Amino acid sequence: MKKNISLLSASMFVNMGIGLIMPITTLYIHQDLGKSLVTSSYVLMAFSIFMVVGNLLGAQLFDRWHPKLTSFLGEGIVIPSMLLLTFFPTWPLYVLLLVLYSLGLGILNSSINGYIAYRQKNDSNLFTTAYWLANLGMGVSTFLSGILFSINIKSVFLGAFLLFFMTFVMTLVFIPNIKIQHQPKEMNQQTPFKKSRKNLFSLTTLCLILIVIWIGYEQWNSNISVYMLSKNNSVQQYSFLFTISTIEIVFFQPVLNRFFRNTFKNEKIRMLIGILLFGASYLSIFEAESYWRFVLGITLLSIGDMLALTTTPALLNRFATDYNRASIQSIGGTAASLGRAIGPLIGGAVVTFTNFALGFVLMALLHAVIAVLGMFLQKPNT
Repeated sequence: MKKNISLLSASMFVNMGIGLIMPITTLYIHQDLGKSLVTSSYVLMAFSIFMVVGNLLGAQLFDRWHPKLTSFLGEGIVIPSMLLLTFFPTWPLYVLLLVLYSLGLGILNSSINGYIAYRQKNDSNLFTTAYWLANLGMGVSTFLSGILFSINIKSVFLGAFLLFFMTFVMTLVFIPNIKIQHQPKEMNQQTPFKKSRKNLFSLTTLCLILIVIWIGYEQWNSNISVYMLSKNNSVQQYSFLFTISTIEIVFFQPVLNRFFRNTFKNEKIRMLIGILLFGASYLSIFEAESYWRFVLGITLLSIGDMLALTTTPALLNRFATDYNRASIQSIGGTAASLGRAIGPLIGGAVVTFTNFALGFVLMALLHAVIAVLGMFLQKPNT
């Protein structure tokens, strides 16, 4: 684990940078720049699209070109974007720089995930540790984001700039390059995923699982806030749920890890339990009138998070070879981004045309269906 400290630190710094920027994006566009919420949603959609493009591009560059230079490319886009935003956070330059930031962030994320996927061969708990540190960093930076934003928006961008600059220094000094044995040309012409093609069903299933999980997860970030306020809960009570979630993940994830060995069967069981707990979190707030029901819901969600979302990268890595580890991880990242992008839209449509109660039931059923599909997940061919 000690030899991976630099890599894990870089991963945490990247997530802290994300945690500083994202919570205040809609607020800044709407409140400070005076744009409509519709305009904000279009900006966030562009952010998601360019991050997916960066994610896919970064994975291909990592696997086919040069891992360390791919990291530098992502950092070379992100760092100047944050520095310029620190001095010029004005419309419409803000949108251009935010989109450039998302493109660089996608490339950098793919590179970091590619490194973790390679190192995971010698440290089976690396994905879990990286996810734990990411949650810790995200929780701290989300808390700091509100404080810095109350000072001024430039403080937020300056903080993100410093975090990504620290990531660059960490990459430059402490993270060595990986020498990748590239595929022969005839293999490249067959498929970019080599043996994983035989496991198309399992890879597709894992992607569908990630899409469904994030469609549901986004309800907690959007529609459930409206639902809670309609039940006479305050904005502070809603925000405190995520503080509870961060604390639960930071303290209990290391404990949960002790109950599961790193085998395909155990990882599959762990993921399925997590999916069912995600579904149960929506049933727990069905017709909820008391705040403790929402605390129960976020707790079930957090345990599901700890079980399922820490396991899917490890499962995906089982279908990869040394030729394509970053590319395989990028498939999962793209699926998660798709779920995040369409989650609020689907949830909003269901609530608009039906009601919250039916929406929560449908969300639970969707998770149950995807869990049944996950039962047929097959061990990768060797």
